[in-house]
Amino acid sequence: MTFETDDRARVTLVPHPFGLRICGEIDRGNRHLLAGALAWALLAGSHDIRLDLSGLTFIDVSGMRLIVVAAARLSADRTLVLDPISPAVRRILALTGWEQAPGLHVCP
Repeated sequence: MTFETDDRARVTLVPHPFGLRICGEIDRGNRHLLAGALAWALLAGSHDIRLDLSGLTFIDVSGMRLIVVAAARLSADRTLVLDPISPAVRRILALTGWEQAPGLHVCP
């Protein structure tokens, strides 16, 4: 089921394990798609949230910040899991140092 889409990005609900698959490019022009999907996921489940970012070809720092802030908003018994992730995401995480952000788990 596609959660939200535009001409450059697609956010799809993944029921098991609970989370979202994000493909394409996330930047200033469409980060509202990511923000809306993350807000929904924070409220919709009580388990960890898994983000499949393997199809993400580009994400700017503000888009990555949305993910980090969402992870920080989770209760202590929940985690935002990034698995799998694309090289573009891995690079942004390395440049910002956000691999160790509270509530975030980055799979190798």
